[in-house]
Amino acid sequence: SSSSRVSPLRWPLCTTAAAAMSSSAPASSAAREEVSKRRRSASTSASVPPAEHAQPPKRRRTSKTVDVDEHLATIEEPTNSSSSSSSSKQENAAESAAHNFQKTGGVSGVLARIVDHHRCPITQQLLVDPVVAEDGHIYERKALEMWLMTKQSSPTTNKPMGPNMLPAHAARQTVSELIEEGMLDAATTLGFFADRGRLRAMRTTTPGPDLHGAQTDIRRSLELAQTPSQRSASEFLLEIISWMQVGSSLFQRSQKLQSEVHGICLGQDFQTWVLEVGDAARAVVTWPLLKECQMPEWRELPKGTRVKVVDDASELHKLCERPPAGAEAKVGWNAEMLGFAGKICTVQRVGESSHRNYILRRESPPTGRDFSFPYDACFLLSK
Repeated sequence: SSSSRVSPLRWPLCTTAAAAMSSSAPASSAAREEVSKRRRSASTSASVPPAEHAQPPKRRRTSKTVDVDEHLATIEEPTNSSSSSSSSKQENAAESAAHNFQKTGGVSGVLARIVDHHRCPITQQLLVDPVVAEDGHIYERKALEMWLMTKQSSPTTNKPMGPNMLPAHAARQTVSELIEEGMLDAATTLGFFADRGRLRAMRTTTPGPDLHGAQTDIRRSLELAQTPSQRSASEFLLEIISWMQVGSSLFQRSQKLQSEVHGICLGQDFQTWVLEVGDAARAVVTWPLLKECQMPEWRELPKGTRVKVVDDASELHKLCERPPAGAEAKVGWNAEMLGFAGKICTVQRVGESSHRNYILRRESPPTGRDFSFPYDACFLLSK
């Protein structure tokens, strides 16, 4: 048909083109394979170069370009300088601390300051029975009680202060350890043992005097004594403590004899009689000393003067119920005044000349109320 007939003019052209395409196909495929091989070879050689031929990429330097090594150097320099400065400051601080430590006396200087902080602000003596007052400072108990008998202010700050106090256990332990470890001088150690020994022997609160501890302390003070007077005082205290130990053993025996001798002491309970003997023994011991302290006349006494009231309660009652020599009127009696018999008190003020009396306050807590006593019922302890 006419649609499928090829024009004689176009046929040779079509045939020639087909032949050309057919003849050039193998050559073209071979060329592509060669190009592909070269590309793969170049890629392999670029990704794994030999070590001796590896070179860093070149960079074009400009005025704003900074070399990496130079930049690292500028970072390290301040760090090294800062480290050196810090080390130098630490060395200087250490040298300064060592210098100050030597300047203040080293260990001995520190120890001296610790000891000073454990002295009573009132007595300036090493603490033996320390207490914390309301002002937060630490004092010797007896000294603070004496202070508060006549004042209502802090011994340290001079500000108003009440009478409350608490035991300072840490301070007591610190002082005891310094003494026991031999950290203090002989004179201070001797004074501490003597004071603590007397305190232990005079303890009146439960469970009573610690005679064994007192004897141990006084013996140690005797070992440290350097003068004849110090040795004599320590020996005398040991004799007193030994006498107290003998008396204590006698009173303990009385408990065993109670059932055996019941009713033979003038119809009196034997144990009660022994207790009365104890009171009489105190009078026997103290009377020679008190006789010298008895006040022969009424006179002005400054506030805080220490006096001792007559021991015998019946005698005290009698003295208060009659006008003393030179007075116009009696002081009078109150049942609470019985608690003052035999007690050490401080004068709060001088009474009236018409009564020739003193207003007294007990030292031993609880102090309670102040009471008036005639002068001849008092023994003057401090002048």
